[in-house]
Amino acid sequence: MLQIFRYYLHMSDTYPSCVALLVDIIGSRGDHRARNHQAMLRAIDQVNETHPALDPLRTTVGDEVQGIYATLGDALTAAFALRFAAASPEQHEPIALRFGVGGGEVTVVDADRGIQDGSAWWAARDAINQVESLAELTHYDCVRTLVIDRRTEAANGTVNAALQLIDAQMDALRPASQHSLGYIVAGLSNQDAATKLGISASANSQRAVHNRLRILADAITQLGELP
Repeated sequence: MLQIFRYYLHMSDTYPSCVALLVDIIGSRGDHRARNHQAMLRAIDQVNETHPALDPLRTTVGDEVQGIYATLGDALTAAFALRFAAASPEQHEPIALRFGVGGGEVTVVDADRGIQDGSAWWAARDAINQVESLAELTHYDCVRTLVIDRRTEAANGTVNAALQLIDAQMDALRPASQHSLGYIVAGLSNQDAATKLGISASANSQRAVHNRLRILADAITQLGELP
């Protein structure tokens, strides 16, 4: 399947080694579709401003979001940032997302019409289909992210195991604790995070300790270093 979307940036004919990020909004056909779409646009703008990409995140047909990154770490960092932004306390209601991440190459088939193809997109599509199927299983319903990296397939099992553990731990957190985690990953101080959350610095610190948020944040940050 060719990837077709609006074409904003001038791009070379081929990215021989890159990572495609494909995002699906869970339950996007609900009663608040228009409002959620606007919220997603705000979240996308926020991530694009702070996380450099070869081709920035944008919405496409079928309520999907996609972008291209130089490394697996960059793509995963952007995925977590978008996940936190879509569920932030500033949103009217949390938006649940799932992610397919594919490593390989991307070729521009038609620059004027923004048509792209390549092994990275094929892998990302396979990944998001697999994570959707996996999430239908009773013991894996919390899984949100899956990687298929055709550049270094030997590492896929290890990366996906780490992602599943993070997903499981995040699923066990209350929304307020997930918000605190997002601010830790973003690098905010305890005081600044507490101010945004409308709680005391002491309460936010206790929340981080009780839920082991620093360990989770360290794991997410380490995944961001992947090539």
